[in-house]
Amino acid sequence: MTQPEAEPFTKSLERMNLFQEPEARTLIADLHLPEGSRGLDAGCGAGLFAVWLAEVIGPGGRVVGIEPSAERVDAARELVGHGPVGSRLEFRVGDATKLDAPDASFDWVWCGDVLHHIQETGRALGEFARVVRPGGRIVVKESQLLHGAFLPGHPALERRLRQAEVEWSRHEGGEFSFEERRQRTLASLRAAALSVESFRTYLLERRAPLSRAARDYIQHVVFERNWGPRLRDRLTSDDWTRRSALCEPESPTFVLDDPDYYCLYPISVLVARR
Repeated sequence: MTQPEAEPFTKSLERMNLFQEPEARTLIADLHLPEGSRGLDAGCGAGLFAVWLAEVIGPGGRVVGIEPSAERVDAARELVGHGPVGSRLEFRVGDATKLDAPDASFDWVWCGDVLHHIQETGRALGEFARVVRPGGRIVVKESQLLHGAFLPGHPALERRLRQAEVEWSRHEGGEFSFEERRQRTLASLRAAALSVESFRTYLLERRAPLSRAARDYIQHVVFERNWGPRLRDRLTSDDWTRRSALCEPESPTFVLDDPDYYCLYPISVLVARR
């Protein structure tokens, strides 16, 4: 069975955000961000979380989203910049470890599924603490501090796929894999002398028949990108064959066509103050 080429990362981020949207809106509402406040979205990706954050702070608020590349900034502007809350959004090129912003210039900082990508974690958190006002909050969201479940009934194969993914991610994560870095988030906040006031995990549950957003994310991001060709050399031939039978839409045993299919996916949100 042939594998499709990996889609642009910004498209994968868009799929992930839409998959998470119901719970994402809930967890943002649970933050009770002040109306009219000014926030920084550090690593805004496709821009959808910036939109949902801007919606809850009202017309007097503003969200500044940064990404390290102009390409990603342009993608966010194109996707959401002209929407109903576009006037409350600003997207710019920026480096989370060296923010181009004055001290105490934001009421809060949001960093969603990004901190584990930043090898200089302490430096980024120090910058977040610098630009947030005294008493302001730093919110770090990380998905899958606990493992999700995308292949129900096949736990051994899923464990091996995840282990292969852990090993693959070391090329970007450095000393630690992405999984290890995510699980060190609490320790990283404390090491940065931030006071952690809450740590809450939300569980996403999706069952067949899947919504379009759920199906798109699981098929195109989890199966094709995360568990796709990049892992082939890290799996045995038998595991790759089994993975292909379950994860490729052309297969007669494609799991997303199973009427009993379900997945579980945890999202953790840590809130700290400077």
